[in-house]
Amino acid sequence: MSTTASSARRVVVIGLDGATFDLIQPWVAQGHLPTLARLLRTSAWAPLESVLHPFTAQAWTSMVTGANQGKHRIFDFWERDFSTYGFRLTNASFRALPALWTLLSQAGRRVIVLNVPMTYPPEKVNGVLVSGWDTPGMGAAFTYPLALKAELPALSGGQPYVIVPDDWKYSTAQRGDMVMAELLREIDVRFTVVTNLMAREPWDLTFFVVSALDGAAHFLWKYHDPSHPLYDPAVNAQMFTEDPLLQVYQRADQRLGEFLATLPPDVHVLVVSDHGEGALEDVEIHLNLWLAQQGLLTLRTRGSHRSPGGTLKWLAAKLVDRGKHALYGRVSFSTLSRLRHLWPDKLRVTLGEESFFPGVDWAHTLAYSEEVRGNIWINLKGRDPQGVVTPGAEYEALRSRIISELQDLRDPATGQRLVHRVWRREERFSGPFSERLPDLLVEAAYPDLFRPRGAYTGREPVRHLTLEEMSRRRITGCHRANGIFFAHGPAVQPDLPLAPASILDVAPTVLYLLGEPAPGWMDGRVLTEMLTPAALAAQPVETRPQAPPPVNPADSAGGAVQGYDEAEAQEVTDRLAGLGYL
Repeated sequence: MSTTASSARRVVVIGLDGATFDLIQPWVAQGHLPTLARLLRTSAWAPLESVLHPFTAQAWTSMVTGANQGKHRIFDFWERDFSTYGFRLTNASFRALPALWTLLSQAGRRVIVLNVPMTYPPEKVNGVLVSGWDTPGMGAAFTYPLALKAELPALSGGQPYVIVPDDWKYSTAQRGDMVMAELLREIDVRFTVVTNLMAREPWDLTFFVVSALDGAAHFLWKYHDPSHPLYDPAVNAQMFTEDPLLQVYQRADQRLGEFLATLPPDVHVLVVSDHGEGALEDVEIHLNLWLAQQGLLTLRTRGSHRSPGGTLKWLAAKLVDRGKHALYGRVSFSTLSRLRHLWPDKLRVTLGEESFFPGVDWAHTLAYSEEVRGNIWINLKGRDPQGVVTPGAEYEALRSRIISELQDLRDPATGQRLVHRVWRREERFSGPFSERLPDLLVEAAYPDLFRPRGAYTGREPVRHLTLEEMSRRRITGCHRANGIFFAHGPAVQPDLPLAPASILDVAPTVLYLLGEPAPGWMDGRVLTEMLTPAALAAQPVETRPQAPPPVNPADSAGGAVQGYDEAEAQEVTDRLAGLGYL
């Protein structure tokens, strides 16, 4: 290990994307995960409550800034483009607050950052940074310094470097064995690279993320869970010697143990995840169909020309969407990419609105949802291109009506309520970007209830899928609200289960362990209950009063954000589609 760090206090944060105690604790009890079993005995640990909605982009960004989405701006992989009814992809340049490593770099501390989602384009740090999930591909400039990119194959032990595993490509072809192989490779590469970087670079904070556990839950759940409707023991026997999801967790546990053994005893270690995981069940909620039944959303009829080119765009969008679904799983993704470039750029761009909101008659619509999330937007005058709802009393009355009526939505088979709560955005978010967020957020048992295939079909807003429909889904496991949190080190009480912590608490806690005060704009807090009395007596918690730094001035007309070019956007969009997000 390097001994040239600028301070005796050092922290390592290990992100296991999607790791969940729902799997870890039973497997620990069965003796399958010895490293995590040891951490349970020697650490303070707690469920880690994620954000609303618990998806990768906003969850990791909230963790590394210690602030809510209304302050840091990253609400999802995309954000509304208010000049249209479309969206645009986000990346790290949209983030309006400094991350942990930015603050530490400014304080003269050395950092190593590897594969944290929403870190592309890479920022200049006092150390090294390799960007993560939002990197558009291996051809991009995704490291700081840039020369580090050429060194990654050597740092990977001769293996090709992995930004994002190709698990989603093999899942489409129903090759669960190749999915597992990709995930195991990503685990090995990630731990190898970070170990080699830490051996040669001075560091005060090392923060890296392994994404394999998230992909394993998404794509291997049907091979893991005998109660899943798509579980087939005969298929499993052909591809696996044992539970593939367990095998991915075991490889992560093994490499985690080997990595922890390289660290000096005075280093503080946090093991965290951005959310949990569970089964993707057979129920779907069609929010736009529900809004239509309430008379709040109107669809154009087939011959309608209420908006310019309405029928042509609607039919074109349906044709393209059907074509894509027909090709996915039948041709390779490289072939699909080549075919896509035969389409005129203008056509691909102008179909954005229709891809999210096919056939909406905006002049007669009061509220709408993008459907892939539990979000509802009010068609607001002065904000939306064809807004019809007046701000003020009319807007508030409409939100109150939707909240009251939607919270009683029930499963037609069981009669159980499906919606836990409908939130006004200001009830969950604060800050200069709150008004960019949806007007209402629908919280259900898990966020993937809002992913209907073929929006606006059927007669009821809630329905149970057939086995054939379930088999067409890209994923069989999906996110849950609670991730994991372990803290280990000389200032931390061992073997201490804690009450659930917030994902926003990670950043101020890391700063405390490094002897740095948390800025006043952070919404999280130092988890003092995990600390030893001696540590707290020696270092009382300090918060530096500080207004938020200047926000990113970019808006829907452009500005400081660095968007993707056409090819990069398609690379990221393919990844989102492959993972089931689009």
